Amino acid sequence: MNEERVWFLLSIQLSGEATPKELEELNSLLKQHPEWELRAELMRNMWRSKRPSSPVAASHFDKHLQRLSNHLALPALQFDNETTESDPAETTTERRRNPLRWLWAATAAAACLVIFLLVYMPATKREAKPVASNTISTRPGSKSKVELPDGTQVWLNADSKLTYGQNFSGNTREVTLIGEAYFDVAHASSPETGKRIPFIIHTNSIDIKVLGTAFNVRSYPAEKTTETALIRGSVEITLHNSPDKKIVLKPDEKLIVKNDNAAVISTANNDSSAGWPDNEPVMTLSRIRPYKQDTTSHFETMWVKNKLAFENEAFDRMLPEIERWYNVTIVLKNESLNGLHFTGVFENKSLADVMEALSISRGFHYEIKGDRVTIW
Repeated sequence: MNEERVWFLLSIQLSGEATPKELEELNSLLKQHPEWELRAELMRNMWRSKRPSSPVAASHFDKHLQRLSNHLALPALQFDNETTESDPAETTTERRRNPLRWLWAATAAAACLVIFLLVYMPATKREAKPVASNTISTRPGSKSKVELPDGTQVWLNADSKLTYGQNFSGNTREVTLIGEAYFDVAHASSPETGKRIPFIIHTNSIDIKVLGTAFNVRSYPAEKTTETALIRGSVEITLHNSPDKKIVLKPDEKLIVKNDNAAVISTANNDSSAGWPDNEPVMTLSRIRPYKQDTTSHFETMWVKNKLAFENEAFDRMLPEIERWYNVTIVLKNESLNGLHFTGVFENKSLADVMEALSISRGFHYEIKGDRVTIW
């Protein structure tokens, strides 16, 4: 976020809209991160020299400027219960002083970036690798839904991050996911060939290729497994450690892959990936788990409906999910509880409600102090 803040402050400085307080903040951030100073100076020089004179470059400039100004003028993601540290009175005064201030800032930032890409980057490098990327993230205790430039709908679970390149709307649709997300992928076709453009998701252990479908991916760095649960359509999964192995999922199927290795596959009606023994397969193909009280819902995707759901879930796998859901830290002082399993659905329940239900059903004690929960 600091880097995004630097370019925003630089843009309003170039447009002449920065306040003394914002200029002071910009200088402070550049001192803290000297590696950004050179790029900032390049952008200042480019801004002074205005836009490219080449008709072709100018045409691309106008198109990219419109796209980027639209992207930067609106927040990519709203966090639940997010507050700002700026003074409300000061913010109101600034907006009254110049109601176009934020549009100027977005346009300036877009212009800086586009000039940098068109003038200073060699053409071959621009085609080979995106210079910049967009990152959408959620904090612990917060979930949100976003729409990608191609129309794909993405629900991000707590403490998750989605990254995609600036050329996302071209002939490549690739994203990188850390955490958990539910995708409803839009169909897209190449205007040149008419062929469908695949949508590819990269995680720390697998790549998922789709053409248009709905599915859930769970890939948190601290967890032992990566899960893909297919709701409709079809997906092709490639393992990083075994790129020659490709698994195609059918609707209502789920693939669980151990993050440290991937070579053997088995099938199962139900499973739990926590505490996976060494003699167990490192991949398991199973059916997704329907919720009996609502046939349109599955345990793997109930978080999208803001329901904290567990179905025969191991206790040590449940705790990190509760931590992310309520943005708390849980200290477990009774390791014997890790062998327990729990089934339950919580909708609009407080942390205290959840802990009370768990403690009654499994006979443990707990204490909540601020954002820290102790279990013994």
